[in-house]
Amino acid sequence: MNQNQIKKLSFVVVEDKSPVAHVLRVPAKILTFPLSAEDKEDLDILTAKFFATENCAGLAAPQIGIGKSMIIYSVDEEVKNYRNDVDEVIKPRVLINPSYMPHLEKGKRIDWEACFSVSQQYGEVPRFIEIEYQGFDPEGNLIHGIAQGFHARLLQHEIGHLNGQLFIDLFEPGCRHGPFEEMRAIRMKELKERQK
Repeated sequence: MNQNQIKKLSFVVVEDKSPVAHVLRVPAKILTFPLSAEDKEDLDILTAKFFATENCAGLAAPQIGIGKSMIIYSVDEEVKNYRNDVDEVIKPRVLINPSYMPHLEKGKRIDWEACFSVSQQYGEVPRFIEIEYQGFDPEGNLIHGIAQGFHARLLQHEIGHLNGQLFIDLFEPGCRHGPFEEMRAIRMKELKERQK
């Protein structure tokens, strides 16, 4: 795929009733190493789509119709303007077959989330504040660590996609959520007030 084709590659959205939408609701296929030529090509497409998409903090393969256990994400400096729980800046990182274990004693925090695969909703979601995560790089080397704050939230969101879970499944009583533009306006107003 060339860069123009990548930009035109549509996200799979849960509201879409097309046959491919089911990929968002089933567990992704666990990959084996070394990656096959097809797996490498799919990873290249995922990576290209990530870099071609504005305001993309993370992307899981099912979001572009690839039912395989791979994600790419980053936490850049600019995120600090929107989140008060950014502890570290992370360059773009691919994780194959990622998983996590929550540090339950740290509890959960409610914060805003949206998703390219949910076009009509925006809302507050409780997520574990700290997790221990692991996955593999494309060569099969183990990557593991402890993630906190926004890094932990981002990993939980993307790994959720690999398990057939969307952020809208996690709304709880007391969490504000609703139509995208309406909720986003509330979020932006609160951000401006906080930055005063």
